Amino acid sequence: MAALARTGGVTRRADARPQLVVPTTHEGAARLEAAHRTLLSDAERRAEPFLKTAYRFATAAYRGSGSTDAADRVATGLYVGNVVASLAAEGELDAVDAQIAVATLAQARGEPREAAAFDLYRMAVASPFLLELPPLVAAELQLKLLVQLGIASEISLWRGEGGNLDPFVVLGHGAESRRARATARAALRRGGTLSLVGGRALRSVVVRRFTEPCAAIVARVQAPVDRVDAFLTVAAQALTPVLERELLLERSAERERILVSAGEQRLMRIGFDLHDGAIQDVLALGADITHLRDQIYPFIVDSHRDRAAGRFDDLLARVVELDRQLRELSRSLESRSIVSRPLGEILHREVDAFIERSGIDATLEIRGDPESLTSAQRIAVYRAIQESLSNVKEHSGASTVEIRLRMRRSSIEVRVVDDGQGFEVGRALARAAQRGRLGIVGIGERVRMLGGSFEIDSAPGGPTMLTFALPRVVPDDR
Repeated sequence: MAALARTGGVTRRADARPQLVVPTTHEGAARLEAAHRTLLSDAERRAEPFLKTAYRFATAAYRGSGSTDAADRVATGLYVGNVVASLAAEGELDAVDAQIAVATLAQARGEPREAAAFDLYRMAVASPFLLELPPLVAAELQLKLLVQLGIASEISLWRGEGGNLDPFVVLGHGAESRRARATARAALRRGGTLSLVGGRALRSVVVRRFTEPCAAIVARVQAPVDRVDAFLTVAAQALTPVLERELLLERSAERERILVSAGEQRLMRIGFDLHDGAIQDVLALGADITHLRDQIYPFIVDSHRDRAAGRFDDLLARVVELDRQLRELSRSLESRSIVSRPLGEILHREVDAFIERSGIDATLEIRGDPESLTSAQRIAVYRAIQESLSNVKEHSGASTVEIRLRMRRSSIEVRVVDDGQGFEVGRALARAAQRGRLGIVGIGERVRMLGGSFEIDSAPGGPTMLTFALPRVVPDDR
């Protein structure tokens, strides 16, 4: 469904929009204001936040580039490009939106649609709203925009590594054909900028990564060849940093796997040591207490036997509870189940156990599919929520706690909010560090090691809100 056109039964396309009258004065960002008013007046409500964010960004660019008529033209192109990129990043862009954006830019700047379309594409594919996404998602959206703009009817991205040629992105029913594969292979073999192999219906361009050819874009086109080649060249240049980032992420992920594996093996060893050491000692202590009770009970005077029996029962109950807590801790240190079992199931089980232990009302809300997380991210999310609930139980005096896990296209966001007594964050963290209680600090360090952000918001009287976010990484299933 189009985000930039209200749908009251019939979608209004770009060619039916009223012409704008652009003021001739150069005072103020007249073109930028006109483009923003036009898109905002017809946009669906869900698109308005993206328009306003892009407008603020473009306004800053207008002022930074001198607040002249030339700056107005630049800011208008930047604004419409970022609108398209942000809507694409949220999955809200379709072909109608793309055409509306082209028409709006052309009308605001008083230029042909062909020029507006090229500038819009150039701005959109270089927008941080796209480049901050996982590489596979960013590459797909950059190429999909060529289809939405009517530049290509089918398009594919082929990557050649180790003698193999595999489709990385495929858009269109015939985009993965033998002819497209042969065209991509010939382009990579030649290593040039453009390849004419495959005739004028198929056009290809090589994508370089760290100056070396690594992939080829193949597009089935109907538009004039020279115009298509210009768009494909821009697409190849925009894909270069995306594929370079993908390679760096793969190398970083490999190092992360090694570190996580070493850390989790150590935790697992601690869990085994607890099971084979401390837990067995607790069991032996319980047996000793029971034996001691049986030995001295006959020697206790009748008037004190009930009191003594009660004291022994209390001791045994504390030993049983200690045994339960140690076993629970031992199980929680086993990371294999966190990686192999559904994360939603594990988190719901943890919250249910927390409610049973603490008597605090807790709710867990999960939006999106948490099963797409990497192993390190799954462990980090689980450990952070586990430690947060432990702190709520021990220190907050709360009656309710809410846990929210949200999967966005570019990030994973977790928020834990309780209605407890609150605290002064800086002082509390300093005291915890002095006493060696580094649970919350450990959460922050684990999150930051994975490239995320971490924040605690609290004050005496409450509430307390812990939030953290991790960058979204789409695992490569190849």
